[in-house]
Amino acid sequence: MGKWITAGIVVVLAILIAFITCSYLFPDFRVATRDIAIVLLAVLEMISVFLMIALLCAILYVVNRIDKLARTTVIPKVSEISTQVQEVLDTTKSIAGKVQDTTTTVGSTTSYVAERVVSPVIRVSSLFAGVRAAANTLAHRDNGPEEKQV
Repeated sequence: MGKWITAGIVVVLAILIAFITCSYLFPDFRVATRDIAIVLLAVLEMISVFLMIALLCAILYVVNRIDKLARTTVIPKVSEISTQVQEVLDTTKSIAGKVQDTTTTVGSTTSYVAERVVSPVIRVSSLFAGVRAAANTLAHRDNGPEEKQV
């Protein structure tokens, strides 16, 4: 690779030296070379303008295709996802409503059980405890005071 770079530099330097020598020896050579350079630059500029127009058209075509692709695939998917999210939200609201109803029912049931079942059981248990205490008191009363033995 280094050989080709060196050869290229040598060729460019040889052309440059030949151009400088010819332009010094022949004054008409400079005028002709200038005209040729102007024509070459104009042709290269026209080619670059055509390439730039072609590149711009290609970019516009690609942008148009991406836009069509987005409109045909992405936007319907987004609306489908939006519909599914709305369904999930509706289901979640329904579940939340059922949970709230269940909580209310549990609260009512707890109040009912506390009022109708637990309170009577506590009263009956208290009554039995009182009866037992009374029975124990009466049972110990018949024994009388215990005499102390010496």
